[in-house]
Amino acid sequence: MALVLPYDSSRDEIFWRTAVANIRTGLDSFNMLTPKLNIEPHHRISSAGSCFAQHIGNWLTQNNYSYNRSQLNLDEVSSFAFGNIYTPRSLLQWFVCSDDELSQHSVYFEALSSRYYDLLLPRAAEAGYQSLDELLAFRMLVMEETRAQLAQSDCFIFTLGLIETWVDCNGICYPSCPGVKVGEYDPEKYQLKVFNYQEIFSDLSELFQQIKAVNPDIRFVLTVSPVPLTATATDDHVLVANGYSKSVLRAVAGAFSQGRDDVSYFPSFELITTPLPGDFRYLDNRRTISEKGVGYVMRHWAKSLNGKQTPEVSHIETACDDEMLDAIKKDTSCELGTPLTLIGDSHFGKLAKSFARLGHSCCGGMVMNGSGFAQHKFMLTTDADIMVPLESAESRRLWQPIVNNLDSLNQAKRQSESWVLTNIGLQTHLTVSMFIQWMTTEHPERLNQIDIEDYVEFFDANMRDQMTIVFRLKEQGHRILVISDTPFWQYFEESKEMAPLVMAYMDAMEYVWQQMGVEFFHAARIFNQEISDPIPYASTLVYSDGSRDYFHGGDAYYDWLAEKLLSLLEA
Repeated sequence: MALVLPYDSSRDEIFWRTAVANIRTGLDSFNMLTPKLNIEPHHRISSAGSCFAQHIGNWLTQNNYSYNRSQLNLDEVSSFAFGNIYTPRSLLQWFVCSDDELSQHSVYFEALSSRYYDLLLPRAAEAGYQSLDELLAFRMLVMEETRAQLAQSDCFIFTLGLIETWVDCNGICYPSCPGVKVGEYDPEKYQLKVFNYQEIFSDLSELFQQIKAVNPDIRFVLTVSPVPLTATATDDHVLVANGYSKSVLRAVAGAFSQGRDDVSYFPSFELITTPLPGDFRYLDNRRTISEKGVGYVMRHWAKSLNGKQTPEVSHIETACDDEMLDAIKKDTSCELGTPLTLIGDSHFGKLAKSFARLGHSCCGGMVMNGSGFAQHKFMLTTDADIMVPLESAESRRLWQPIVNNLDSLNQAKRQSESWVLTNIGLQTHLTVSMFIQWMTTEHPERLNQIDIEDYVEFFDANMRDQMTIVFRLKEQGHRILVISDTPFWQYFEESKEMAPLVMAYMDAMEYVWQQMGVEFFHAARIFNQEISDPIPYASTLVYSDGSRDYFHGGDAYYDWLAEKLLSLLEA
């Protein structure tokens, strides 16, 4: 039976690399991104929505499309005289609310000028009206024009903009808070309203029913404004409020347009918010979060816990790069059939040196930087090589002697004598931050009560390929020992606040590997139990800003670790 996969490899648009990473944003177009709207210049088009909707109206007008433009308010490029419409409710209310409901709190009389001002249509007559009847008569004209425009439209484009609005006690929505531009703010009459998903979806559904009642054949195009909030009236930071607002609107637009032949979604929001090439927060694939990006997030995470900053990940990677240079310079060959093989990051480069100092031969050591494993800079293969490192040509050169040695042991059927030591999947200077970021996205409600199931779900979602490397070595018959990272996080001021998270991550990794039948050596825990004076075992590296290398140990630590491992392997 042929293997059927759910991903069609012939469709470039469904894979991030071919659909996004390879596109020069701003120069190239995203293939297969925009829908075929089947709108021709002769089709009559109406639009409404937030300020971004005016860009659509301008383009349609400049390119000679039959765009319906309000004749009652020529100051704005809109099909109706409402001005900006930020929420579905703001447009729906004109179809379903009585004149009394609309008017009760929305008309402001200024005694000084003896003029009436419309708080619902503040841009239509900014100088106000001489009488209430004149104001109400203009409203009637607005609705007559709106219905007439929709009745002759082939397509209605609606741009969703906000979920925050100001409402009166009748639930009538205002384009801005009364008193900001015109009128007076009265907290007894007006209050903030933040629509949720269900309310936006329900209002949009009813709005489209009202429009269909005017024109049964009309088609719709939904889009979400990518313009961030100018300000928020909630207690949230405007960045958080904006993210929530756009997420709700995008979710509604997606759900509403799916499965309906008369509704299309146009991705204005995605085109503006897609990561750009060179964004420091991402690697070149514009999907994987960079070390700087993770560090940027974790600096804010540290502040939320205790107001202190965590050290830059780049410090750690500098030390790892130095270890990589040492690994590249030394003779990477080993005698085929060597029963002890090391596969890991900079820790294992240092551990290999300790084995050498103890006079015990081993093959391998450091293969890639920790970021190479954590950020998936490798490709799994189906042959004996198991994987191909993609971090650099040097990492592939370091990997080849390991592959040759393991293959020699396999050919000689000596797997029972073979030990493979590894720390793939640990890389806690990156993976712990990645885990917290994942929790913030997937389970924010559980950030204060993380349990083992959360780690297991994270490993399955983000560490499956890394763990596959280890498990395939076990399937070949080698004895596998996964080794934890160091305990030194807890001993330095710049890192000690992260130490509980690091230890919890290593505890969870131990649990998962034991469940899979793979042995785990929790070096950090054992070191803490045995060593009463840990500082002499720590790295002596001090960075230019005065911070310490809390991630690695010193030679004394790796010598201690090598001795512990040898006694275990020889038992």
